[in-house]
Amino acid sequence: MPLSYSARLRRDLQDWQERGLIQPEQAERIAAHAFAPRGFMNLQAALVLCILLLVAPSIIAFVAANWSGMSPASRFVVLFLADAAAVTGTYIAARRHARDRAGSASRLADGLATLTLVIAAATLALVGQTFHVAADPRGFAGTVAVLGMATAVVARSGGAAIVACLALIAADVGFGVLDLATLRGDTSSGAGILFWAVGPALFLASLSGWLPARRFTLLLILIVLTNHLGGTSAGLMFLLPPDRILTVAALALALGHVLSRIGPQGEWASRLRDGAHALARAAVGLCLLGIVMVSVRTLGFGGARPTFAAVFALAAIALAALILARFQSAGFRTLPLSDLLVLASAASTLLVWLIAGWSREASTFWTVWGGIVPALMLVVAGDLDGRRELYGWGLALTAGITIGMLAASRNLIAFSGNLLLCAVLLSFGLVACRWAARRINGRAA
Repeated sequence: MPLSYSARLRRDLQDWQERGLIQPEQAERIAAHAFAPRGFMNLQAALVLCILLLVAPSIIAFVAANWSGMSPASRFVVLFLADAAAVTGTYIAARRHARDRAGSASRLADGLATLTLVIAAATLALVGQTFHVAADPRGFAGTVAVLGMATAVVARSGGAAIVACLALIAADVGFGVLDLATLRGDTSSGAGILFWAVGPALFLASLSGWLPARRFTLLLILIVLTNHLGGTSAGLMFLLPPDRILTVAALALALGHVLSRIGPQGEWASRLRDGAHALARAAVGLCLLGIVMVSVRTLGFGGARPTFAAVFALAAIALAALILARFQSAGFRTLPLSDLLVLASAASTLLVWLIAGWSREASTFWTVWGGIVPALMLVVAGDLDGRRELYGWGLALTAGITIGMLAASRNLIAFSGNLLLCAVLLSFGLVACRWAARRINGRAA
């Protein structure tokens, strides 16, 4: 699968010509437009952003090195001037973007708005140090989350939204060292009611198009939401219960597909569809995280066995699959096969986790069927619909689990045997597919 856009476009143009869908002249015009030089505007904006990213830490490091020798008044002056410069730059970039709507101006304004948030967070930390305020890392992270939400909504900055989401995660995780309670997943959440004030606002702003619909932002919001559902918070993000993860992922995937079918035309509907597509992609990313969690739990890390909540997760996956399949009867030509395969991968992962929780078989056996096989299903899903991110992450997940098992397994013979058994079953599936294809081609002839 070609990973670059130019390689995929050249392949598609050649394929379309061979099928008679477009004429050679049309292919030449498309290629000339797609591969035309774009000038130096994007390069200039990128260089300006790189300069800012270099200068800002340099100034912060210089001020921090001389901070102890500065008077309180001098400290406030430095912080005020730095914040004022960042805000002014954001305003100028936003006005420029409003005039010409250039993508480079939008990225520059977004970067500067994020820089103002970082400077404001540093100001809070340094002022607390100046007045010897008692350390409260989770309270500080919550304050940064609120500031990030305000900056994101006012400046329409996707970068500030990401910082706010990371601050919410930091408030949940905490800044202490790992202890036994943390490893068991028994620690309580730190964001609490603060998440329900910040998280939904960022989610709706991203989904409606007010903020740039970024999959990473929505994925972070879904992760924190997963941590705050249920009776007990998981504490660390990498110890979230798999059933809770896959429940949220399935429902978010179904919601994304429903909203992407919004009928009315117009700018707001187009933005909502973009946000829905980003939400569906973020849900797929959450499914990948769920598969990783199953592998971690199957190997004995992260505490509890599967509970009755896994049944609700399977029901949510079935409901999501029904919603996705329903679009076929609503006039859409093809089923979303790749997303249906993602749901099938999540369901098989949950089933293996349920069986492994009550089985005496070695963890090696269940990790193959609950980790590697679902990851390979994601690879197939990405290849079917040309989704290179899903294809690449599926390969990376397969390689990561395989290497981890090779390094940590105490029974490599069993691991090898399960891999060979999986390969044999897939070979039977390949033979069946080839036989079915020949039958269909024979009837068509």
